[in-house]
Amino acid sequence: MNQQEHIFFGIIAFLIYIGIFYFIIKNAIVGFFFSIVCVIFAIVCVIIGSILPDKLEPADNWMHRRICHSIRALNFFVKIFVVTAIISLISIVLFRNFLVFYVSCLVLGYTVHLLADSTTQVGLPD
Repeated sequence: MNQQEHIFFGIIAFLIYIGIFYFIIKNAIVGFFFSIVCVIFAIVCVIIGSILPDKLEPADNWMHRRICHSIRALNFFVKIFVVTAIISLISIVLFRNFLVFYVSCLVLGYTVHLLADSTTQVGLPD
């Protein structure tokens, strides 16, 4: 997959993520909303996460996938995403702190990149 496809899938995943996130927070506290600056910065984090695996392991040939493009990495980043999503929900509701939310967006982008690569003919190595 090329960089634009990874960014596209990352943004689609982000829109789903923020939709679910907003629905939960909206029901938790009345009148809360994400500012446009917060959303733009979160999208930048998703885009960075979406292209990061190919920056760490450049696609110089069809077998460029090693540890950063592996099933082991995918399992690791799925777990990290779940943990950071839960922590960010708590930190936003209680402290209005978005730092962990931005980290979860970065990890979401990385995870979606690996999920997209797993659907290609080469797939992900073990």
